[in-house]
Amino acid sequence: MAGPLSLLPVLVAIALALWTRQVVLSLLAGVATAALLVTGGNPAAALAQIVDPWLLDAIASRDNAKVVAFSLLVAATVEILQRGGGTRAVVELIAGRARGRRSGMATTWGAGMVVFFDDYANCLIVGSSMRPLTDRLRVSREKLAYLVDSTAAPMATLALVSTWIGYEVGLIDTALKEAGKDINAYAFFLEGLPYRFYPLLALVFAGAIAFTGRDFGPMLKAESKVFSTPTKPLERVAPRASRIVLAAVPILLLVGVTAWSLWSQGTASMGTDARLFEIIGGADGYDAMLHGSIAAVVAAGILATTTRALTVGGTVDAAVDGMKALFEALLVLYLAWALGSAIGDLNAADYLVGLLGGSIPSALLPTAVFLVASAIAFATGTSFGTMAVLMPLVVPLAFAGDPASFIPVAATASVLAGATWGDHCSPISDTTVLSSTGAGCDHAAHVATQLPYALCAGGLSIALGTIPAGYGVPAWLCFLLGAAACVATVRFFGKEPAAHPVG
Repeated sequence: MAGPLSLLPVLVAIALALWTRQVVLSLLAGVATAALLVTGGNPAAALAQIVDPWLLDAIASRDNAKVVAFSLLVAATVEILQRGGGTRAVVELIAGRARGRRSGMATTWGAGMVVFFDDYANCLIVGSSMRPLTDRLRVSREKLAYLVDSTAAPMATLALVSTWIGYEVGLIDTALKEAGKDINAYAFFLEGLPYRFYPLLALVFAGAIAFTGRDFGPMLKAESKVFSTPTKPLERVAPRASRIVLAAVPILLLVGVTAWSLWSQGTASMGTDARLFEIIGGADGYDAMLHGSIAAVVAAGILATTTRALTVGGTVDAAVDGMKALFEALLVLYLAWALGSAIGDLNAADYLVGLLGGSIPSALLPTAVFLVASAIAFATGTSFGTMAVLMPLVVPLAFAGDPASFIPVAATASVLAGATWGDHCSPISDTTVLSSTGAGCDHAAHVATQLPYALCAGGLSIALGTIPAGYGVPAWLCFLLGAAACVATVRFFGKEPAAHPVG
């Protein structure tokens, strides 16, 4: 079936997500719609189709199992570090470098960069840990929430190892297979990092706001209001060295062992003279991530108990609770895999290629994908759901349009970047809500003050990122131009806050 009805499952999933805000229900409805189309409307046969082959194939896949295991182990590690006080100790260590308002904002931005492995942990840990410091330095809660929100998802989606990467690489792998491409998904993911303009420029924009101390729009009013309050002396508390070790060692092992495994596997198959992407492409990225996550969770468990940060029972409970917290995300992932298989069986990608292949120039495809992804994520409040719906359609479409160029890499990166932008702007996004919670900020005030900054970074991502990159301008040059524009925007449109009259 390669006709208009082949797109119906995707449309059902999107429409239901917009209406109900329930990603699991929406994806399940999309899969059920596909099953009814495949089986000619037979409910019993459709139910069987959902279970076998779609769900069972997703569960039985060896690569999928590795993605799930990696995600669970990273979640367990993060929860052990959080309960053991490790991540908070690192944030306190960074906070100790603050001497004034600007340095306080800069250290908050830096703390958000350090807690790169999970967006939820970033929102809650950095927000709650830095709040006493920023309050004393007369930094508004709105500004704190913005700095936290602007480093949480952007860092998690860019990091080479995080709770996001298993999900993202898993979706890319399924889409590549449906497109008939025998390409290493992890290497494809890494190759697309320079084209993830919004997460990169969101970090730069937030850094410019923090280091210059300048603001505009609603944020300037919020900063001016709090600037009129008297400052308080700082009470500096030196974090315990054992807690810093507890945080640092597992994360270093997570990154280091993953990198070592990629290198050792890749050089064994491709040789030491191969290029970096060839080496990574010759390795099994799933195995590498699994090796790193095993090393990290073992180290976290040993350090938590030996330093008496947690008891043995407390360590086990933390690991289990961390894994439990991933239940909904993994359910979404399995349904996304099933929907990808369903879309493949319906030949939806072939129909979409025929429908849009000649109407959208290849050069503009990354921009079009970025805008569509951001619109869906904004309306639904979920970046993961957006990725799940768009990835199996965009990858085949991009390869059909210009398979020999960088367009497939750039278009795939635009799915992830657009989902992040829409999620960042959305008032119903989980990270937006958690950023408000962690910072102790009124949610409506956070959304109102953050939105102009997010829109600026998103606009620059299009004007100086996806559009010129689509026409062949090197991604690194696009990023440099976009970063310079971010700094210039803050410098020339922003103003330093002045005391706001009270009463």
